[in-house]
Amino acid sequence: MSSKIFAFAHFPLLATQPTRHIRHKPWLPKFRLIRQMQPWAGPMDLNAHRPPVTADETPAAVRARLRRNGLLPPLIFRDNPINIGHSGQVADPYTPPEGDGHASVLSLRRVGLQSDSLLKKGKSYRDTLKIRRHEPTFNPKAFASEASAIYLEAHELLQDFKSNESRLLELVTEKAFSEMTKGLQFRTLRWQFVASLEPPRVVHIRVQELMSRDNLYGQVTVRFHSQQIMAIFDRFGRLLFGNPAVPVDVLEYVVLEKHISDEYGIWRLHAKIFPPHAPPLGTLVPTQRLLSEQHIPSTELVPPPQLSTETE
Repeated sequence: MSSKIFAFAHFPLLATQPTRHIRHKPWLPKFRLIRQMQPWAGPMDLNAHRPPVTADETPAAVRARLRRNGLLPPLIFRDNPINIGHSGQVADPYTPPEGDGHASVLSLRRVGLQSDSLLKKGKSYRDTLKIRRHEPTFNPKAFASEASAIYLEAHELLQDFKSNESRLLELVTEKAFSEMTKGLQFRTLRWQFVASLEPPRVVHIRVQELMSRDNLYGQVTVRFHSQQIMAIFDRFGRLLFGNPAVPVDVLEYVVLEKHISDEYGIWRLHAKIFPPHAPPLGTLVPTQRLLSEQHIPSTELVPPPQLSTETE
């Protein structure tokens, strides 16, 4: 027995045991073998030291009775962990104006849209001051270029999100990560940024509280108007969506969020806003290869061969 204790003393990893709480961990793990060699007195009777039914047994008494019989106390509270690194929603989402990206600057529709946007700039300016209390160097004009760099890197890494998951979670929130990778488990995404038709600009700034007044989340909506190439293939290599060779004009409103109350908070992609007047996205239709006529099997019925009844 001394040799076994010597081995456990020099290899403490062999003597460790999984524990639910730190109070269940033995003080001297090297004596665990000795405790296991204690004589077994037969099946335990949990009701042997139980108080009468009329008496109320306190939680401390229940814990002491179970520990006398060598059992772990029950887990009365089972709390699920929550993530407060992001808000999980878009506060006061920005409503893109109808005709944005298509109407001329000198058109009457565009003039009306500019007048409506002036009414919403008051809240954005108020929330900009709230962000500057925690981030004094925040500048909406300079933030557009920072948001563009985050946007491009996140979409480049999305093509191989399984290998770049750790870096992607530094660029996008957990909410956006689940939405961006939905349906790509057995599919292939090809994305390429071609050119920027208009410089990105900040169109909406909001700050919301969560659980307390001191827990603040800043959300900035950035308008991107660019040319992109996107194609989605299934696991058999068939094209489901997009075109791998033709660039498409894309107008997007991307929401970036930061936990501004956190000293180590960073700006990350949080959501995308789809205007109600936008055309619906196309369905994923698998492509088929067209066979030539010589490879198409004939559907005509071939008459059976006639048996000859003539005799020589």
